[in-house]
Amino acid sequence: MSKQCSIEQQNARTLAAIRQTAAWWRALPLPDALRQCAAGHGVALGTAIMLDLRLAFPDLPAVRGKLLSADGHFIHFEMDLDDDLRPLPGSVRWQDISAAYDLAGHRHGAGLAYGQLCKKVLQEMNHTVP
Repeated sequence: MSKQCSIEQQNARTLAAIRQTAAWWRALPLPDALRQCAAGHGVALGTAIMLDLRLAFPDLPAVRGKLLSADGHFIHFEMDLDDDLRPLPGSVRWQDISAAYDLAGHRHGAGLAYGQLCKKVLQEMNHTVP
């Protein structure tokens, strides 16, 4: 019989997963096309955290994912690249999806919302005080 996790344990696991993903992508070089696209939208990837990044999956855009910018915006992005690894014209999507994230500080019976946990990791990685 498996024991259910407490809310605190569930939050800790989710927080650890967000931390691991963000740290992984901060440690690796990101595609120049993504860096340039982000910079063009006012987002410095060095202070953002990557929540999801998919590179060159079959039948999907060459670069796609989600990030949390240093100023607290959740962004979905995708783009196809040419042979020189530049975005193909018209293929870039950059969308603020912040409204889709629950940012409640605490939800009864569920703990901290995913968006709030993401913001906590962002603050930790950027060494900022909320």
